[in-house]
Amino acid sequence: MSLDYLCIIVPVYNNPLTIAKVVSQIKEVCDLTLIIVDDGSDVPVESLIPPSKSIIHVRQFPNRGKGVALRCGALKAQELGMHHCITMDGDGQHFAHDLHRFIEIYSQEQDPHFMVIGVRDFAECTPPSSSVIGRQIGNFWVWIESGTWVSDTQTGFRLYPLDMLAYESRTTRYEFEIENLVRFLWKKGRILETRVKTVYDDSRVSHFDKIKDNLFMIALHARLVIQRILLLRGIV
Repeated sequence: MSLDYLCIIVPVYNNPLTIAKVVSQIKEVCDLTLIIVDDGSDVPVESLIPPSKSIIHVRQFPNRGKGVALRCGALKAQELGMHHCITMDGDGQHFAHDLHRFIEIYSQEQDPHFMVIGVRDFAECTPPSSSVIGRQIGNFWVWIESGTWVSDTQTGFRLYPLDMLAYESRTTRYEFEIENLVRFLWKKGRILETRVKTVYDDSRVSHFDKIKDNLFMIALHARLVIQRILLLRGIV
């Protein structure tokens, strides 16, 4: 498929020490349109990045959550005529050189109904135990809810068809990416995977609330399991 219809979306919330570097690395790797969604940062992201014709800034205020930011970016991409997007986090966790892996897969595909999951290579870094355990739990529940095993259900490094990313949802924070993945699988979407490098160090600032966001995850999985049962029984 043509790269003219592919863009990159980076949601950002209060990552002033990393976002400029992330953007610079992305532009060194490829010249795709880059949409930065500033999710109510204290310091506007646009003031931290040199202006560029290929960079589009969208700011929502106040902070509304990663899920809302991703949908906002997807709607903007659709306005620009895009069909697919690659999402990356703005905290420096991902390596821009891995974009080539997504771009290569995208270029070779003919059927647009697919999603690419960037599976974080934990063997190449030292992730906190909470991330390792959280991924195992998330993978298990997505398998229960969809019947499909996905190697990293919690990664933010993905390639989406925009019509899936832009749909309305009650989820607004990190659980949005889980719900999106499960609903995509319910629609018989194809999941492709590629290994990506990741970094965990003191420079990375995460806004994942271990209490609140895990409660949101539990509530989401409970709802998805119930809906899966109803789907299998033909009730919905």
